[in-house]
Amino acid sequence: MAGAFEIDIPDRRGAGAIEVTVSGVILAAGLSRRMGFPKALLRWDDELYLDRQIRLFGAVCAEVIVVLRAGAALEACRRLAEARVVYNPDADRGQLSSLQTGLAATGGDAVLFSPVDYAHVKETTVRAVAAGGTGMVLQPSFGGKHGHPVWVRRPVVEALLATPVGGAARDVVRGFAREFLEVDDAGCVMDADDPVGYAAVRERMG
Repeated sequence: MAGAFEIDIPDRRGAGAIEVTVSGVILAAGLSRRMGFPKALLRWDDELYLDRQIRLFGAVCAEVIVVLRAGAALEACRRLAEARVVYNPDADRGQLSSLQTGLAATGGDAVLFSPVDYAHVKETTVRAVAAGGTGMVLQPSFGGKHGHPVWVRRPVVEALLATPVGGAARDVVRGFAREFLEVDDAGCVMDADDPVGYAAVRERMG
């Protein structure tokens, strides 16, 4: 995954193309208490969730960073070697701390990030969002809701890194110019957070 990787981003205003290097961050450091086992090990078709997300992000990002908690038992994931694994030393502080751990390891002009429980999102959605926009933030949208993955430029990354404990990533993101890309993908707004949510995703998209 190392090395230069640039995406030609069509300026949605029609003014030409902008070269942006994108880093990918996958958040998989949660305890998955409601699911009962790591959500990274959920299956979609013939892939584990984490393997699928590494593959999809790897196709459009210069580097893929996976954030885990210490002791994560993910030996079944075959694609971890294709990503750079970083560990959140204080994962119990919540998802913002994991996001900050991942963002601190990135070097791209922009970052594409998502929790692992959105690995069922369509490949076309990941590619479209990774292509970026003209604002500071781009999110997919379905049915009037905004989802994952989220694409942010470096100034948003720096603001997220500076957010104190107890802050919310969504509040930081909302402070910047955002764009929403309407996609034909209900999965981008449906997280597999527990067995009921996973079953709903399977019923809707499977």
